[in-house]
Amino acid sequence: MADWWEIARKDESGDPCDGCHECGLRCVAGIQMTRPEFDRIVEHLRGLDPSQVIRVMEQEKRVAWFEDIETEACLFYDVARRRCLVYPARPLVCRLFGRVEWMPCPIGKQLRPIRDGLRIFQEYAGEERATFVEWCTALGMFDFKQLTSEGR
Repeated sequence: MADWWEIARKDESGDPCDGCHECGLRCVAGIQMTRPEFDRIVEHLRGLDPSQVIRVMEQEKRVAWFEDIETEACLFYDVARRRCLVYPARPLVCRLFGRVEWMPCPIGKQLRPIRDGLRIFQEYAGEERATFVEWCTALGMFDFKQLTSEGR
């Protein structure tokens, strides 16, 4: 099994993407990830201020998209501050924004493309993936406090 995080991380080093989150409206609920990506996110969460983790994960995630259309934001998207709580540990699909032709940067930044992006994504699609909540349920983690340093 490939380490998708490491593959994407190598290709984004030195890029001008600074996590401005103009692509934030694409940060929707239900993003699937592999178990290693899940583990990396949990490890990242445990290094953050527990009160901030709980604040973001318990926010109302329904956000306006267009005039009469709402969407549900990703569990890790801080709707108040318009930032990703797990940006350094985000899964491959999130790392692909702006780096593959089918998901361009919404403000037109010229980011270094991920080499063999389509092949990598096709291989990644064949891996066992689940949403963050599904991984938590499968592992018996039913309280967000278990994801912080205080919940260990």
